[in-house]
Amino acid sequence: MKKSVISPPNLSLFLARLNEQYGQYLVLRGYDHLPNGYTNDIDVYIPREDLARFFACVNNLEGLDSKLVILVSRFGLIKCELILNGATIPFDIMYGFYYVGLEYQDCNQLSRNSKSHSCGFFLTPDISDEVRISLLKELLHNGRVRSDKADYLLKNMDNCIGALPTDYFNIDAIKNVRASIISKNYYVPKISRALKASILRYNLRKHWARTFKNIILFAIVKYVLKNKYHKNITGL
Repeated sequence: MKKSVISPPNLSLFLARLNEQYGQYLVLRGYDHLPNGYTNDIDVYIPREDLARFFACVNNLEGLDSKLVILVSRFGLIKCELILNGATIPFDIMYGFYYVGLEYQDCNQLSRNSKSHSCGFFLTPDISDEVRISLLKELLHNGRVRSDKADYLLKNMDNCIGALPTDYFNIDAIKNVRASIISKNYYVPKISRALKASILRYNLRKHWARTFKNIILFAIVKYVLKNKYHKNITGL
């Protein structure tokens, strides 16, 4: 079923003003109908060191009543609602891409590969980064490929197959995922387990001390600090 487009008043103006005051920001998903509308939500990537400035800009835009309300704070993710002149917009902020503290997307690469959206207000990811993030998020966290995204993923995997592989997500793994999508076998626990082991090895080789630190921090954020961790990095 095709999802309806939600077009809140002032959304385009909000995105333009945010660009003027904050600068270029990267919209990861949900940009197909922007700047005027969205379907499920709006997801953005903001570097961790810029989070405080980003929140300050959103909450103080000239000529608009805009505010980010934090719902859930996780390691690498802050789930919010954007209140824009009375309208409520689901708005998620990513500042890292982690599975239990293991990084699965290079943020520097993501930023380098991004390009300006046709409206000029924000950046969008290269399709290879967008597809890789979408696949790895579901494979790592849920052991599956999302059936409602299968056609989209298959089409774009074929368009960027040469740019998808990484040290931890090689061409054989990608071909296995592609074959599972074609056969409509969306639940792939064996591929998921192998991928988790590969990402663990990659993170340990890359920086073992930081890996242990991030795993511990993930556990502290989830089980101890819970929805309070964002206060340390947003200034709120």
